[in-house]
Amino acid sequence: MKKAERMILESRTPDEYVENSLKSRLSPAEKAKLARLWMQGTGFNREDIIHARNRSEYWRKRKMAGTRERTKRRMAQHDYSKGKTIVWTRENIAEFLSLNRKDAYGRYLYRDWELAALFSTSIPSIQYLRRKFNKVSKMLGPGARRDKVIDYMSCSELVLQRGGPKALKSKR
Repeated sequence: MKKAERMILESRTPDEYVENSLKSRLSPAEKAKLARLWMQGTGFNREDIIHARNRSEYWRKRKMAGTRERTKRRMAQHDYSKGKTIVWTRENIAEFLSLNRKDAYGRYLYRDWELAALFSTSIPSIQYLRRKFNKVSKMLGPGARRDKVIDYMSCSELVLQRGGPKALKSKR
């Protein structure tokens, strides 16, 4: 058994496993075999290794490489506004609220780009509305009336931030 293999198999924690795996010069196939043996021997699972990888500085840097370019490409690909600015009317906001729901796992039922296509706007516009909805929900609580939520959603994010619940009165 090689020294690198022994180091990997003797790792006590997933963090240590990830570091030892990075230090070794073994092929991906050899590392996969060792990972299976290490998990059987220690009782840790794949999720533990993934969690440790996500905390590793090397893997974080690797994962973040090129994010700016990918984001720009995604924004350009999913810009459905055609250069026009959308006016968020009460009806549009009401429709947005009906579509802005989450499933049992806390994931949105509709992705940003799907809503952007539906409302003929851009992804940042949908993200802005979602941020504003979260802020309004936090301010009003879970039992707030839909009309009141729509009224607050009609205010700008800055007005809500500065004035809180009084923002709506000062707007009128």
